[in-house]
Amino acid sequence: EGDGIQMSEIFSKQLIGLVNDAEWDCTVSPVSLPPGLELLMADVCGGSESPSMARKILEWKKKKRKVGFMDDYYWKDLKRCNKRIVSLLSDDFTSQTFLDGLRRDGAAIISTRTAEQWKRPMPSTWYEFEGSSWNAALKLLDLRLAFLECRQNLKGMGDAAGVPVEPDEQSALADATCKLPGVVAAGVPGAGGYDALFVIYVKGPETNKGTSDFVRDEIGNLWREMSDKNS
Repeated sequence: EGDGIQMSEIFSKQLIGLVNDAEWDCTVSPVSLPPGLELLMADVCGGSESPSMARKILEWKKKKRKVGFMDDYYWKDLKRCNKRIVSLLSDDFTSQTFLDGLRRDGAAIISTRTAEQWKRPMPSTWYEFEGSSWNAALKLLDLRLAFLECRQNLKGMGDAAGVPVEPDEQSALADATCKLPGVVAAGVPGAGGYDALFVIYVKGPETNKGTSDFVRDEIGNLWREMSDKNS
């Protein structure tokens, strides 16, 4: 009976630790894209075995291998980047001035320019003010940078663990997509591998009687061209 009480106390302490978030090194936070931003997914036949890939990553994490200048660097920095993305989508991108700027200038101005061009003042808003097209674009660049840092950590983690989280072929596709006008970010979702790609972009002028938009069409054209070259 004494052993039973001891086990109960240990279990209780473990349960309290879980409830108080002391043992979790990852959390899930719901986020949503503001009106004017779109999420596009590409899927392919076949794909990678996500469970086995994730298992290898967790095995690498458990070993606490020295990577770079500190233990477990990629995993910790990836958490930082993910928190930054959640913060941007939950706070910065919900402000009324940002929403107004994206609604007014997203399709007409921002979507017609590449991320490199977003760094410069844009027509009709030559100076920076809260809610201008340039101000909205600069916030989109913050999101783009956070996703780029995530990609760097995922690719570095995959290389360290011997897992193709972002294979070179997917890197080339994501990089090419990110150069298109209106594209904020692109990368591999979930456990990564060869089976999918996501894109976040600024919705452009409507095409095909409202069933698509200019940026989406350009993304589709690029993917078809790259698919034909690799087939």
